[in-house]
Amino acid sequence: MKLNDQNIAFKEAEKRVKRIKNFYNHLQIFVIMMLVLLLFSKSIIGFFENHVDNINSLAWIKANIWINALLWFIGLVIHGFVAFRYKIGFIDKWEKSKLEELMNKKH
Repeated sequence: MKLNDQNIAFKEAEKRVKRIKNFYNHLQIFVIMMLVLLLFSKSIIGFFENHVDNINSLAWIKANIWINALLWFIGLVIHGFVAFRYKIGFIDKWEKSKLEELMNKKH
């Protein structure tokens, strides 16, 4: 019985490490993309200013670039909460019930 408990604890720790690793990969990609966006935002906006005549469309494009960055940041924060176990109660309950369901199917 003790070996089984250790195996379950190991699997849980392994999943947690994988979640944290995935968060750090996500964070890395976010930082790289935000640096690219900051470095090239004037070029990107300049391209659209040269090719789009509608002023409203230009305003939408400029706002959309930064709104998407903000939404991605919010998603990254949520990913961080999940990866580091700052979970909302129903997610934790769902994981436990799903784990029990899958464990019962095997037996």
